[in-house]
Amino acid sequence: MFSVRLIAVAAALAVFAVIAQIHPAAAAQTESGAIYSFASHQLYKPFQLGAAGMRRYDCSGLVYRTYFETGLLKKISGQHRRARGYYDWFKNRGLVTSHPRRGDLVVWAYRGRPVSHIGIYVGRNAKGQPMAISALTTGVRKHRVNHISIPFKAYLRVNLDS
Repeated sequence: MFSVRLIAVAAALAVFAVIAQIHPAAAAQTESGAIYSFASHQLYKPFQLGAAGMRRYDCSGLVYRTYFETGLLKKISGQHRRARGYYDWFKNRGLVTSHPRRGDLVVWAYRGRPVSHIGIYVGRNAKGQPMAISALTTGVRKHRVNHISIPFKAYLRVNLDS
């Protein structure tokens, strides 16, 4: 009796594995959900200039590692860049927008100066304010887009599946 149940469980797992390969969405979340999930798990990790995780991050390192770990690195150029490098890459492709979607990138810059900070747009809070996750000097934080010392510049459209 026990071996029949064991065989039934093994068969069910095998069927699920085949379905997951045919329909990955059935077994995985959306791309934007994967980005949000990974970035959220990095909250409160410390800042270190030039670091790209898994224990410490700078702003571009957090963006790079998030997209790398979720298998979506090609969506943001396929390589690690600085904040300005990501901005230039998206701008050259006409992917700068003022209407963000979850998983898009957010850039900040002082007027007339190059981009100096980057993060990930994660949606709106209960008050309708746009929110981002980024590596600040105080560590990885979830914060309002307009609530850091550097002025908001633009959103970069990543074109993720919702």
